[in-house]
Amino acid sequence: MRKLPKFLLVVALLALMLPGSLAQDATEITFATWGNTTELQMFNDMIAAFEELHPDVDVTILERPGQGYRDQTIVEMAAGTAPDVVRAGFRGDFAFYAHAGGTIDLSPYLEEGFSEDFFPAAWTIASVDGVPYGIPFMTDTHALFYNVDYIEQAGITVPTSMDDCWSWEEFSDMSRHAMDNSDADFGHAALWNGKRWMLFLYGNGGQVLTDDLSESTMDSEAAIETIAWTKSWYDDGLAPFSTSMKLSERADELFINGTIAFFISGSWHLPNLRENMVSQRWDITYLPCTENGVDADLGGNGFAVTRDSDNPEVAAEFVKFITNTENMKYFAEQAFFNPVRYSSLEGLSYPEFNDMMLLFAEVAETVDAHHASVQGLPLFPGIQNIIQDELDLAFVAGQSAEQTAQNIHDKINALLAEE
Repeated sequence: MRKLPKFLLVVALLALMLPGSLAQDATEITFATWGNTTELQMFNDMIAAFEELHPDVDVTILERPGQGYRDQTIVEMAAGTAPDVVRAGFRGDFAFYAHAGGTIDLSPYLEEGFSEDFFPAAWTIASVDGVPYGIPFMTDTHALFYNVDYIEQAGITVPTSMDDCWSWEEFSDMSRHAMDNSDADFGHAALWNGKRWMLFLYGNGGQVLTDDLSESTMDSEAAIETIAWTKSWYDDGLAPFSTSMKLSERADELFINGTIAFFISGSWHLPNLRENMVSQRWDITYLPCTENGVDADLGGNGFAVTRDSDNPEVAAEFVKFITNTENMKYFAEQAFFNPVRYSSLEGLSYPEFNDMMLLFAEVAETVDAHHASVQGLPLFPGIQNIIQDELDLAFVAGQSAEQTAQNIHDKINALLAEE
C-alpha cells in the first residue's frame, strides 16, 4: 500500500479506533475527476486514507480529461450510468446537473451548520435554490502580475494592501507610465473571457441580473462605466488589440516575453512563469478597484453525488472527507489553489510562492454572493458567450459602451425568456 502523508494517516488511524464503520458489507463507489499528475496523486492519497477509515469501502478513481468532461458526464447521466461522485466546475455545472435530475440534494447527509465554514460565494455556487447539490472544494482567482524590472525602470510603487489598491484611473495612469518609461511595448493585458470580466462589473457595484435572477441589469450605469473603462484599454493603446475577448494572442505569453508590464490573471500561471520567465523578475499585487469595493474572479470546482449512485450515503461521506479542513488545505497547498473553507486558511502555507498564494487567498474571500449565484445558473455559459461577443465588438470594432450594454441586456433577457 502507498505510504500516506502523515496527517492523512493520523486521521485514518484515529478513526479506526471509533466503533463501527460506514458500511457493513463491501461497498464500491466510483469517483470521476480530471486533474494533472499532482492532483491525481493527491486524490489517490485521499482515497487510500478514506479506505483506511472505512475498510469495507472501495473507491475507484476514473481519470478523465478536463476537455469534454462535462459533456461525457451529461451523456452518462442521461443513460443512468454516471459515476457515484463527479467533479463539477463553478460555471453552472452544479445547477445544470441538478436541473437535469442527475445529482442529489446532500442536505440529509450534512450536519447542522455544515455550510458556515465555507465562503458564502462558493457555497452559493454549489447550491440550487438554497439546496446543496454539491460541496465546493477549490477556488482560484485573479491578481495583478507585474514585471519588477519595468516597474523599477518607471519608478512605480505598487499597492501593498487591498485597502491601498489603485483606482481604475490610477491603474490606467500607471499602465501608461510603465509603457512610456520602461522597455514595455504595452502597459497591460488580461487573459479574458466573459466570466472574468464580471469581477470588474461587480467591483463597480453592478450586477448581471436582478436580485431574483429574473431579468438583466446590464443596461445600468455601473455596467456602462465598466464597459467603457475596459474598452479604454484598447482605445487608448494601453493593451494590444490581439488580447481582446476573442484571443489571437495569449496575454500570459506577452507577459513572459516582456511585451507588457502588467498582466491580469490567476494563480495557475505561477509554475509556468517560474519555468519560462527567467530573464526578468515578476511579482503580484492587488487588482485595481473602485470606491464601491472589491470583487474577484470566481474560478474553482467541487463535487456532487449522482442520482445513479447505489450508495449515496457512502458517496456523500466520501465527498465530505475529501473536502474536510485538512484535505482541502493539503490539496490547495500542493496544487496552488485557494481553499473555500475558513478553517482551511488557518496555518495555510505553500511550498512555493507562499506570499503570492496567500494574497490570492485574501482576494478570493471578496467574491460577491450574487456574482456567484449568476455564475451558478445552468444557463451561465450562454450569458458568458453573450457578454464576450458584445465586449469584443466594443474592444476592437468601435461599438460604443452604451450600445454594448444595451445589446448584452437585450440578449440576456431573450435568453432568460427561453427558459
